[in-house]
Amino acid sequence: TNPIQAPNGVTIREAILKTGNIIFALTNKINAPIPGYFEVPEMTSGGVPFTYSFTVPPESVVPLWTSGPIDLSGYELNSNSNTLTFRYYAYLPDGTRVKIPNQTSGFANVYVTFLDLKFSYVEGYWGFQEYQLIRDTIEININQTELVGDVQVKNPKVTMRVSNSWGFPTRGKIKYLSFIGKNGEEIPLQSSVFVDSAVDFNYPSWAANEVGQTKYTDIFLDETNSNIADIFNAQPTRLIYEVDGISNALLDPNLIGFLTDSSTIKLQMRVELLLEGSAKNFGAEQTLDLNFGDYGDLDTAKFEQVEFKLVTENGTPVSAAIQLYFLDDAGIAIDSLFTGGTTILMEAAPINSEGIATGSTRTENFIPMSIARFDRVRRAKQAFLKTSFSTAQGGTIPVKLLATDEATVKMGLKVKTKY
Repeated sequence: TNPIQAPNGVTIREAILKTGNIIFALTNKINAPIPGYFEVPEMTSGGVPFTYSFTVPPESVVPLWTSGPIDLSGYELNSNSNTLTFRYYAYLPDGTRVKIPNQTSGFANVYVTFLDLKFSYVEGYWGFQEYQLIRDTIEININQTELVGDVQVKNPKVTMRVSNSWGFPTRGKIKYLSFIGKNGEEIPLQSSVFVDSAVDFNYPSWAANEVGQTKYTDIFLDETNSNIADIFNAQPTRLIYEVDGISNALLDPNLIGFLTDSSTIKLQMRVELLLEGSAKNFGAEQTLDLNFGDYGDLDTAKFEQVEFKLVTENGTPVSAAIQLYFLDDAGIAIDSLFTGGTTILMEAAPINSEGIATGSTRTENFIPMSIARFDRVRRAKQAFLKTSFSTAQGGTIPVKLLATDEATVKMGLKVKTKY
């Protein structure tokens, strides 16, 4: 007999092998062939216990006989005592059953070896055990347009979702949970949600026949139960966490649990931000692809007049100064759309008494350009759009920026030729 290797406190009563092999080896000290078979009564396929027949030649022919790898894929292990039994039947030529003697040194002459066992399903009793889960990092990219400026986040809401398909109760013990601010500072999460820095994860139940299902645990954080507002006003760039697990934390002696080869515990994070407050010179930068079409190669001697048309449609409650730079292949600015340090103003959308945009404001601007300047800028493949937002009255009127607010900038080209 041999114990099934399992974590401390865990008793395996059923397991299904996904892949793996078993090898038998036997030394024959008798000068005659020894027929027989091996069996493992706790290992079955289709309800039939595992057996393997053999005939071992005399030692003078083969010093050590081996069965070679025997595929165990799909076999099921069942044991009430967390052990497997390996039994062999060996016979003399006259049919007398014999026991293979040990070597004179005391070492056995019969061997059993498992190779590369992998399980698709394991079932049993999960005792109280603490184990390491993972230390990982979640990257946070709130300002996808490289926003700069001073805007305060009001009452952010964060949902931390744990998805769990481990089939036994697991208590997450939080060892480390900190956000990293934009300047590299560490900001530990402080919250009354976690009792003794732990949270119990929902899990699929073996008793409820939920094998293969995933259960979710949602942890809600806001300014009433955590310092999450301070964290997001520091513009965090990533979350670093380390969690250990405790199985069967309630010490249920009758608990039957399971694991499959696809069982996982994952952490996801959803952030809901309401940007509310006044803003001054709150900027955004974006690179756009350019294509001047036929005018990119046409002889400029045929040009009489060049004019750009810039149209803005602003559904945000902020106005914006706009400048556009034409970039060469190396990303160096060739020229700008507006000269002399001037910009155009994208007018803010109308707002209601709560500072929420109620419509969209369209602005059209026509920008003439000399033929010589256009000859330079038409080589550009990209344009760099730079905007600087402000709320009304020099950034003193509070407004609300919502995820549905949009601002669109469109540019066209009008060229008049001589003939």
